[in-house]
Amino acid sequence: MNSSTDPCGAGVLLRAMNLFFCRNWHRLIVSGESLPDGPVILVSNHLCGLDPLLIQASVNRPLRFLMAREYYMKMWYVRRGLDLVGAIPVTPGGANRHAVRKAIEVVRAGNALCLFPEGAANPPIPMHRILPGAALIARESGAPIIPLRISGVLPFDHVHLWRSFYRRSRAQVVIGKPITLPEVSEGRAGLHEDTALIRHAICELASFDRAPDHDASPG
Repeated sequence: MNSSTDPCGAGVLLRAMNLFFCRNWHRLIVSGESLPDGPVILVSNHLCGLDPLLIQASVNRPLRFLMAREYYMKMWYVRRGLDLVGAIPVTPGGANRHAVRKAIEVVRAGNALCLFPEGAANPPIPMHRILPGAALIARESGAPIIPLRISGVLPFDHVHLWRSFYRRSRAQVVIGKPITLPEVSEGRAGLHEDTALIRHAICELASFDRAPDHDASPG
């Protein structure tokens, strides 16, 4: 796919529909900073499959997302839609040279890219393991990183993929201040410092967390 036809994210109508769904059904509240113009990389904790919709509804510009290849392949019935909004499949913790190169191109073109550096929704120990993809893309593109924090939604139970979509929630997205990776040593040491900084920036927003509504009707 060449740059002239490469999607830059969801269109206006799709974003409007998503905003209506998130604000009314999931009672989404957004707080914190405004998303700046130009190339940016959004990083967030990952609770469930609803997270990309909540993040897109929280900002006023289209987003491109990295998503786990496992679900990209498994969800064949929505794959065409994922392609239309420019989802980039990756294998968390695996070889992703092509996907990372594509992500860098997307950011360098002035777009906003979002990824979940935990690599999976609702991991056993939240925010314990951070993958280096966001740091690599930021280093190569020079784009600032925007930390986000999601709360108030039903975490993925690793069985019922769609439950978080139809169960009402009290969703919240907090947008943190932009961070720029400092000049550090190259190699593994520098990458370790970068990922530690990203982890800290996301965890720092935990003080604003909103508890899920466990009494919500399943619909």
